[in-house]
Amino acid sequence: MRGHDDLHVSSGRGCGAIPLNVTVGFVSARVGALASVLVLFGCGTVNPGQDIEFAQITYDQNFFYCAVEPMLFAQHCGPGQGSDPASGCHFNVTPFRLSDHPLVTCSGNNPTSLQIPAEAQSNYTAASREMSTDSTRAQLLNRPTKQAAHPRQIFAPNSAQANLIRQWAMKYTSQ
Repeated sequence: MRGHDDLHVSSGRGCGAIPLNVTVGFVSARVGALASVLVLFGCGTVNPGQDIEFAQITYDQNFFYCAVEPMLFAQHCGPGQGSDPASGCHFNVTPFRLSDHPLVTCSGNNPTSLQIPAEAQSNYTAASREMSTDSTRAQLLNRPTKQAAHPRQIFAPNSAQANLIRQWAMKYTSQ
């Protein structure tokens, strides 16, 4: 009778008989080596570096209250005009929501009062969300100039109104 060490197993693919103890030993050695590498080099933590923080952009509020918002109101962006829906435009219909209020009194580009109405503050927040420091990407500029989807052109891309929004895009601080 043959001993246990003499047992041969065929692989079934024409490789001939391979001794079982040789195959197991060969595979075991490779698995052991891989496990050793993982233990030595694969364990531990990976330091991804510092947390990435994006600076918060704050656009010039005074310039908005004293220049941009009065221009938006003069262009009838809130109530709409002419062929606009009867329910109005940015006072009622769209996600870019403006609130109607008496304009902030200004001296140049500075409000004369420290009391800014809540509606004006809300308009500033809504308009800031539509801005970008790269004015070519600012929806507050692209939509009313019809460079992006909008029901009608409110002012031309090279108009004084468009330039006012471009100016506001450059008036910001980052924190």
